[in-house]
Amino acid sequence: MKNFFLFALSLLMSTALAQQNKNGFKAMSKHAPDEMQITGHDFSSGSSVENPLKPEAQRSPNAVSVIPIGEAGNAFGFAFMRTTYLWADNNINSVSFIHRMLNPPGTGYLAMDISKDGGENWESNIQVYDPTLSGAANGRYPQAALYNPEGNTDPDNAFFHYFAPTLDGSNTGSGTDWGGYGYGVKQLMTGVAPTQHDQTSEPPDRYQYLPSGFTITQTGEAWMLDQNNLGETGGYIYQDELIIGHGIWNEDNNDFDYTFDFIELEINPDDGINDAKIAFAPDGQTGWICVLTNLPDVLEYSSYHPIFLKTEDGGENWSDPVEVPLGGPDGLEAIQQFISDENLEAFFSPDPVPPRDEIEYYMGYYCDLSVDAWGNPHISGMVCLSDNEAGSIWPNEGVMAMFHIWSDDQGETWEAFNLRDLKRFRADFSNGNSTISQFNRPQVATTMDGGIIFFSWLDTDVEGVEDNSSPDIWFREYLPTLGTHGEDPTNVTEFSAAMWVSNFGCMSHYVFSEETETDYTCTIPFVYEEMQDGDPLAPVQFHYIPDFIKSYTITDITPEHINPVTSVDQNYPNPFQGSTSIQINLLRSSDLVMEVHNIAGQMVKTIDLGKVSKGLHDIVLNAEDLNPGIYFYTLDTGKDRITKKMIIR
Repeated sequence: MKNFFLFALSLLMSTALAQQNKNGFKAMSKHAPDEMQITGHDFSSGSSVENPLKPEAQRSPNAVSVIPIGEAGNAFGFAFMRTTYLWADNNINSVSFIHRMLNPPGTGYLAMDISKDGGENWESNIQVYDPTLSGAANGRYPQAALYNPEGNTDPDNAFFHYFAPTLDGSNTGSGTDWGGYGYGVKQLMTGVAPTQHDQTSEPPDRYQYLPSGFTITQTGEAWMLDQNNLGETGGYIYQDELIIGHGIWNEDNNDFDYTFDFIELEINPDDGINDAKIAFAPDGQTGWICVLTNLPDVLEYSSYHPIFLKTEDGGENWSDPVEVPLGGPDGLEAIQQFISDENLEAFFSPDPVPPRDEIEYYMGYYCDLSVDAWGNPHISGMVCLSDNEAGSIWPNEGVMAMFHIWSDDQGETWEAFNLRDLKRFRADFSNGNSTISQFNRPQVATTMDGGIIFFSWLDTDVEGVEDNSSPDIWFREYLPTLGTHGEDPTNVTEFSAAMWVSNFGCMSHYVFSEETETDYTCTIPFVYEEMQDGDPLAPVQFHYIPDFIKSYTITDITPEHINPVTSVDQNYPNPFQGSTSIQINLLRSSDLVMEVHNIAGQMVKTIDLGKVSKGLHDIVLNAEDLNPGIYFYTLDTGKDRITKKMIIR
């Protein structure tokens, strides 16, 4: 299967598609740009404008401030749509950022920036990866997160974990330099050296490419997601398998031990995978993968669209793919209704406008994924009109928007919400034969308890600018307990030093929050890179936004969400003798009682757990006084009861 077109063919198609206009709406290829083929295109950047608010200028007293942190030798570390760059951990009031380094020492080196006081003060450009070590190679497109050992509250005892593709050339016979992974940890304590591991591809079975998914669960396990892509000169062939890396913390050497496996995912032979993400609920057991592509049986009114896989056992097993159709009789109503009658008439003229459930839609360039307290997935991404047969999409003002797509019932049904109509989609920054493209960069974050979902994206809303070269960071939220989104999208960077220059802005996967039973005060971390005159090869300065703060009061909670217990895991071990452990997750503190019934329904044991604080808890059940057999354990909150089966040997 061809994941990407050869360079010459791609260039010809780009030229042809640019002519496929629908009454002034410019068409683009449905295939997202490839990291390899985009270098060599010589598009000129659009008409970006200068930020009128220089650092020394007077800014609005309500605007966010910016803090310079690390630097990189060029803009390409932020390229394309890896999303796990910035990571906050509320438990240790720390936030980290990953990037490539200046030259010298070289852009193949990777570095971390770290703040241990909630983002106010930073240590920057701390080298974590060295491409000159034996078996190593230049690092590219890094991602990273913080690992905090259970019960730890001292940032110095936490760890920064990075993961990146490298140019080790182990995809032999491909005519490319890709194939390696570089990963390791750096303890946040000053003076402790980082670890480094270099993992090569293993043809003909595994062709490592460019991981797009990366996360660390709150139970301390690391996950990486990539495509098994056989390389050819100028392109790649997807092998109907995702590569999934699983890192388990090793307390003996303070590092992650990784194993790599495959998840089978057959797709349409004419398409590729434009993006793939992985995320887990706070309990670390319920997780989701989202892939943007088409399955072999292509949906009639949906071009690239979300495909989900689910685990309920911490990643040991993954479900069959679940499609979310955008258009057609089973499509999402919010998507089918978001374009005005006037804009549809302008697009289809002089032909009549088809029925709304017979119009084709696309969500496929990039997405991001988070999982809430109840184990439900939330993604965001750009949706626009498309023509799957022609291979064209129309990401144009009036017919595209940033959408939130989610499920409130573990994937049984799906909903969509228009976060904001988009003004601009793409900008190309060029220097000679090197081009980097900037898109809307959707990202999704949560509070660490999974109780609130946050969305950010980039958009240029400046008169006279025709592309996305002068972006602001935009923001909106969703409160699952209330079933409501924020009233209006917010321009995070308006009237600040970041206004119109928030290039490649990113948001942390988790946010800082101060919480009571009903109130949240959240500080949402962002980073963007300052470019020099739009030159992608010039050094860049990264900036951190420390003071974008939102407050929420959770009242009038709907009945389906009133239960404070968000999850009760299967007891482990099971079957068991003597005692077993049951992990629960509480969105807020609650009085809990555990009951044990035998197979005849008789209560044989009751345990009053008293007032249990919010968060993850392991409950140890001692069953030495019970006979072997099948039993049922029930967690009772006084408002709901959750029951599961266990077996005593």
